[in-house]
Amino acid sequence: MNIYGIIFGGVIFFLLTTLNKVNARDLTASLAILPIHSEYGPNGQPKGGFVEVVQAIDKVYTEGEISIVLYPFARSLSNVVSGEADFHIPLIRLPHIAEETLPYAYASERITQVAFILYTNAAKPKLNRMNLSMHSIATMMGHTHFFPFKTQALTTIASGVTMLVNDRIEGYIMEQDAVDSYIRKNRIKNVRRELYYQWDSSVVIPKGKKREEIDTIISEALRKLKANGTLQKITQKIHQPYIEWQPD
Repeated sequence: MNIYGIIFGGVIFFLLTTLNKVNARDLTASLAILPIHSEYGPNGQPKGGFVEVVQAIDKVYTEGEISIVLYPFARSLSNVVSGEADFHIPLIRLPHIAEETLPYAYASERITQVAFILYTNAAKPKLNRMNLSMHSIATMMGHTHFFPFKTQALTTIASGVTMLVNDRIEGYIMEQDAVDSYIRKNRIKNVRRELYYQWDSSVVIPKGKKREEIDTIISEALRKLKANGTLQKITQKIHQPYIEWQPD
């Protein structure tokens, strides 16, 4: 190869490298700090199931790199609205709240589903599911807006289950995994459980001109991860599908 060929090849390589850098789209993922699921490990690095979800998305996203930041839940969510982050994980998508009324949007593809259970006193008659507003229902603080009827906000799962078995409330609605774990650990018997609803655990993306681009990136990545089974292996460590069983 003569000197002109070497120069020409170098120019082409430079142009292609520059073009790739121009087309690269690095993203920032803002994750809510959640014990076990998304938190900082002893080495100061993010760890947990939702962190693994973002890392898996990053592996199949070839147009750039995805960096992870962790914040308290409300701040993490606001990072997307303010433009400080490109997407937030996780948020339960509530069908009775119209997306048009929110300052953010949801990615088209969900991460997984979260089973919420209606726990009642097994010694009492079943509640009328069509008229829960007529009953005293409690949930965890921060979840009262999940329901189209009034609920009492409690600070711990223990207080919810204790109030239920002592007839201080008629029902307790909360996420399956955490409450079931408490019931099993404490060998609580006189509780009836039934599926209340399975909500989508979703990715929050910005509204406006970036919405379509971010939605395409995130949703296509999630579909690829579901197709090869990677996402299911991660999410089963976060939320189990609804399990039919009764304390005995």
